[in-house]
Amino acid sequence: MMWRVIVCSLVLFVGLLAFAVVPASAQGLIWSLPEDGTWVRYEGTYTQVETRPDSIEGDLQIEWTRWITINSVGQEMAEFNDETVPCRWIEIKVETGKASETGVDAGPIGARIVKVLVPESRVIGKQVDEDQIPVAFLPIVKGYRKIGDSPTEEIKAKVLQIYPTVSMLMHYPTVESTGEQEDPDVRLGPVTATMLKSSYKMESLYSRTVNEATLWRSDEVPFGLAKWSVVLVREAKDSSKPRDEFRQVSEVTEEMSAHLTGNDAQSELATP
Repeated sequence: MMWRVIVCSLVLFVGLLAFAVVPASAQGLIWSLPEDGTWVRYEGTYTQVETRPDSIEGDLQIEWTRWITINSVGQEMAEFNDETVPCRWIEIKVETGKASETGVDAGPIGARIVKVLVPESRVIGKQVDEDQIPVAFLPIVKGYRKIGDSPTEEIKAKVLQIYPTVSMLMHYPTVESTGEQEDPDVRLGPVTATMLKSSYKMESLYSRTVNEATLWRSDEVPFGLAKWSVVLVREAKDSSKPRDEFRQVSEVTEEMSAHLTGNDAQSELATP
């Protein structure tokens, strides 16, 4: 019964500042490229709350353990923007479910694996490139994905799409930061990071979703992120009602931090 709730909940969500403003955008998980073969694993929680104002049992809250592992699993020359350029294979594995002695029991959903070939020149560790153009999305030359025991599928999109199947992190239009550095206190050990804050709002006549994130950007952690926290709030109303009639219907929180890293990354996803 619990797994049925988990499956339905995840399907539902897939369908869905004392800080100086930096006029740029945040590109999600991949901020830098370490040596090939490097991996980092983030561990944390994914919590979903369904607001039930008419229920005598109150709101429904479900919390899962989540692991996200990012691997650098190969290099090759490939064509990008009519040029043959150095590219890197990046594989991301997401496991969400119950904590177990061996890690995470993802149940019937299984792990999600995304493997993409990205131009190394487009991973620059900054929000804008040399021409002051925002680095909002990470382009991919080709890619594949696999969910649980289902067959491997080719990714048709030309950019790496993180939200919502890999992480609740989005490609945010603006980033706010004091520029000050701090130790975000992660299991990986002491690191120096810059805290960033971002948010994104999506609204229609009947639905409003607000995604707010805090990220700790660090060059001392493979791929550039030490820690992040995302809160996604969804509100709803009748389409004929005014905007002040929006009421919260759900909230999702993702809390992740770097726990382990290594230099022996190997791909789990066989590709053509």
